[in-house]
Amino acid sequence: MNFRVHLRRRPGTAALRALLPTLLEAQSVRIDAASLCCSVAGPRSGFLQTSIAAALERLGLAPRVSAQAAAAAEPGPPWADSVLTLIVPPGAALPADLLAPLAQRNLELRGLRRLSPRGSAQLAFELHLDDAARALHAEIARLAQRWGVDLALTGAESKRPRRRLIAFDMDSTLIRCEVIDQLAARAGVGEAVAAITARAMRGEVDFRASFRQRLAKLRGLPVAALAQVAEQLPLMPGAESLLSTLRAQGHYTVILSGGFDYFARRLQQQLGFHEIHANALQIDRRALTGAVENDIVDGARKRALLEQIAAQQGLSMADTVAVGDGANDLPMIEAAGLGVAFHAKPRVRERAPTALTHCDLTGLLYLLGVSAADAQDPGAD
Repeated sequence: MNFRVHLRRRPGTAALRALLPTLLEAQSVRIDAASLCCSVAGPRSGFLQTSIAAALERLGLAPRVSAQAAAAAEPGPPWADSVLTLIVPPGAALPADLLAPLAQRNLELRGLRRLSPRGSAQLAFELHLDDAARALHAEIARLAQRWGVDLALTGAESKRPRRRLIAFDMDSTLIRCEVIDQLAARAGVGEAVAAITARAMRGEVDFRASFRQRLAKLRGLPVAALAQVAEQLPLMPGAESLLSTLRAQGHYTVILSGGFDYFARRLQQQLGFHEIHANALQIDRRALTGAVENDIVDGARKRALLEQIAAQQGLSMADTVAVGDGANDLPMIEAAGLGVAFHAKPRVRERAPTALTHCDLTGLLYLLGVSAADAQDPGAD
């Protein structure tokens, strides 16, 4: 059901703040100079139309409801230049002062679109804003931390459906552990290696030097330990749904990892990545030598690979997405058209254009403009 609510004047920030909980029940809302164009689905559509009209009447905006074509109810270009994506985790509340930063800068809210399904524990939606919203970038991280939610401000163009190259770090991004720490635990040097890993991921020590130092401690570890660790790799929540959806939409997905290709190949088989690039462990007499076969995949190598694969796929860097958590991911995150720090270390969150801290990996779909209704069921492949 789609309808337009004609108003005497454009609703101000105070009115929109009062209306927001009701408007979020709609699939999408576009706000014109003196009207709201709403798209509503489900059995409550009639009730919602009445609720919106009644709320507007109480605010003195003299609403008049009429039928509206479906296409006109969708927010987005050319009505908006920037999009603020908000993901409220289960148990958290919708920030009461969400629109305050907009009001302080006299920004226009031109529309909104709900991304999460009605009734779900997690709430996700987009606020479509005018061009001046770019001034909000400096505040996003502070507000997200204060409210305990995920906030991402991107250009409206970032939501346009198109084929993209989407690159992922592996350890602590696609899986909930650092593989080298797991191997070190089996070699009896777990605590020493984990301490170095943590410092490297925070950017406190050189990645290449620390990698060689940690790898040397694995010398003599039987190859059988690789299979044991691989069988117990804990996937990051949302990984299967995310990759199923990305494949269904035709994106080109790759792993760019400073970890090991043995484990990246496992994830490639499990999740369907097109390519993997990681370090090849050197093996002699069924044991690790404490070295790798080729040059180490560090931050600079990840960025170079991202650029190389994009060129091979005929894609511009604007059509690339890079997702990672550690300091060695920053070069590709900063180079990508959409760089995302996922559950990242503080230094990475501070420097990355976009950060997701509270949601699972399906939050990346929301950043790409994919609603939960359009996500792919992993079992449907």
